[in-house]
Amino acid sequence: MKTTIIVSAIAAIFLGATGAATAAEPGDKVKISIEKWRKPGSNNIGTADITVTNDNDFAVKDIRVKCDYMSKTGGRKIETEQKLALKVKPKTTKLFKKTKFPFIDTEAAEGACKVISAAQA
Repeated sequence: MKTTIIVSAIAAIFLGATGAATAAEPGDKVKISIEKWRKPGSNNIGTADITVTNDNDFAVKDIRVKCDYMSKTGGRKIETEQKLALKVKPKTTKLFKKTKFPFIDTEAAEGACKVISAAQA
């Protein structure tokens, strides 16, 4: 019986030390929504008003966003990815106006953007 207890204790220490349970990434609790697109100027860069919600217990920064859109005719998929140099306090929602984005013509395409990562600030 003592052997079983010792083996179980060693197994528990080993599993804890190797991190068998992975911690959530900061980006897992960050959400983005695009409120308004604006037509692009030079270099096909548009701007968008975006809302970022940070449900973490800490501030986040350098938010990586991936946008996937499909043309309404179904023939062309548009993918963009970028890092937003923004900082959002813990447990808050913040509106960022005129954030630079690769332009997506929302009249010709449907889709959405999502956060793929963020760094703890």
